[in-house]
Amino acid sequence: MKKEWRDFDDAKEFVHRLRIKNQRDWTTYCKSDKKPEDIPYHPERQYKNKGWINYGDWLGTGMIRHKDRKYWSYEKAREYVHKLELKNSKVWREYTKSGKLPKQIPADPNNVYKNKGWISTGDWLGTGSVASYLKEYWSFEKARDYVHNLKLKSQLEWTQYIKSGKLPKQIPATPQGRYKNKGWKGIGDWLGTGTIATQSREYLTFEESKTYVHNLKLKSQKQWRTFTKSKNKPNNVPANPEKVYKNKGWKGIGDWLGTGRKRFADVNWLPWSEAKSAYKKIARENQLKTYQDWRQYIKNHDLPEGLPKTPDKFYTKESFRKMMK
Repeated sequence: MKKEWRDFDDAKEFVHRLRIKNQRDWTTYCKSDKKPEDIPYHPERQYKNKGWINYGDWLGTGMIRHKDRKYWSYEKAREYVHKLELKNSKVWREYTKSGKLPKQIPADPNNVYKNKGWISTGDWLGTGSVASYLKEYWSFEKARDYVHNLKLKSQLEWTQYIKSGKLPKQIPATPQGRYKNKGWKGIGDWLGTGTIATQSREYLTFEESKTYVHNLKLKSQKQWRTFTKSKNKPNNVPANPEKVYKNKGWKGIGDWLGTGRKRFADVNWLPWSEAKSAYKKIARENQLKTYQDWRQYIKNHDLPEGLPKTPDKFYTKESFRKMMK
């Protein structure tokens, strides 16, 4: 038997009295036991061509579906927005949530005006800003020539130049992305300094580099660091060999310099019971009376293998200081 539905106007008047705010709440109401049987679950179907307009009309909220709204033309809406003098997309989003936006202007103009005049947020707001992917940049060679003439010396100077606002619009602030596979070879090539990123350099083999370093006769890691900062270090010998030659032969700074010193973790350190006697012997033979005497002594002397120079850290500070008293 075909169900008899309440007249559309009577049904709508009944629904208005419910004061339901949206379609989701309407669905919840329909699933309850409160809905009369002569009020349809899907009024858009039952009242099609019988007065149905939309859910805003049905519920009495006045809401109109996005696609059913009547917006101004792109040109008219854009002209209105230009007068607001909003500076960026963040400020635009805040404005759309303020309740001040006219109903004839969409909050998502990029969707509504797609293929109807939309260009970019910069065009919409009147700021002139253009999305990076829409910009027309110079060729890599032309842009690089321009940058070379700036005589910038480092990545830091390049970053500071970008922030200065002097960078031409035809040159990207992130050239490594824009010119990837189009000529990009690194920041040194881009700036004209010749500097090559560590991961892109070609180094000697570990054995070749180590042989070179051994001939320098450096005595400590401090001397090695000083050497790497000088102009004497070849480009094919890394300043950070522990990273470049990790798993390729690296055994520690002593092996690298040729001093024979082992890594701290590789030394067979004496237990305190044996080390204590050795320390006392050194102190006695060199007339070391105080802890300060000891600190001065180890600056200029090596200790037998198995004895750390900093026993107060390796063993216990209290036991060593008591021994030196």
